[in-house]
Amino acid sequence: MVERRDALGAVEQRGVFGALGLHGVETGHVLRHQQVAESAVRNQIRLLEQTEAPVEPLLLAATDLGSFQECVDETVKGPPIRELPTPENGALLLWACDPAWSDTPPALPPVLLADGHHRLEAARRLHRAEPGTAADRLPALVVDHRRYPLTLSATHRVVPGLDLGRAVAAAARIARVAELPPGVRLAPRNGTFVLTGGGRAWEVSEVSPATMAGRLRFVPPEWVELPAAISDHVLIPALCEDQGVPAVPRFTVEAPGFEEVGLILPPPTWDQIWSGAASGAGMPPKSTHLGPALRRWPLP
Repeated sequence: MVERRDALGAVEQRGVFGALGLHGVETGHVLRHQQVAESAVRNQIRLLEQTEAPVEPLLLAATDLGSFQECVDETVKGPPIRELPTPENGALLLWACDPAWSDTPPALPPVLLADGHHRLEAARRLHRAEPGTAADRLPALVVDHRRYPLTLSATHRVVPGLDLGRAVAAAARIARVAELPPGVRLAPRNGTFVLTGGGRAWEVSEVSPATMAGRLRFVPPEWVELPAAISDHVLIPALCEDQGVPAVPRFTVEAPGFEEVGLILPPPTWDQIWSGAASGAGMPPKSTHLGPALRRWPLP
């Protein structure tokens, strides 16, 4: 059992550690909301081959813990076996569950894969290729999303080599572009983007329907209103083609730096995430940042 608390001692996250079987996707118990990038999957395969174990556990969100709820409620009544500080000046508390729960664990309802899509896909491919040697399960944390919802934010884009002035002019040819006053908080409204660089920022909105239709015709129809699809298939290609720059952005959960030219995206909604997971269409790569995820395995 794990519980994350903030600097004031309030519970931010609570969940159960376990091992996720790689067949969970095929059985429908693990819903993946995000498409994977082949280059990132290949990189994860190399890491798994070198280390034989993932550095981070998968993060799974459960809207219903089912029979495990009793385990969680009973376990947190006792003292934790370990307490670790978090970077936010909070604490990560660990409990050992009654062995009976791990000996005969009850089945969980379907869970959403919040973080670890590329790690999971890499492990599945590696196991299919080497069924006798590759592990058939991964460490995972299933969190109580109903009581302690995960945070939801966007993943932003930085485009190396892009000239800001020319990018603003190119954006204005296919969308409405308005410079924002200095000091304005860079949080784009739904349906808008913020183009930044050198301490300046422009709101990009009302992208041309004709441009959208032409550039999004090869993506799943469920994606046409998603910020990441519009960013990666419409705006960034249009800006890069104008300058002859490769449309290969760097992804970041933080706003682009002062010296970088980048695009700040609005976050998708939870309805879009669950809908994409349920339909199988998922979402474009690097659409979301869900958390907080564990960045190290917190066991002795």
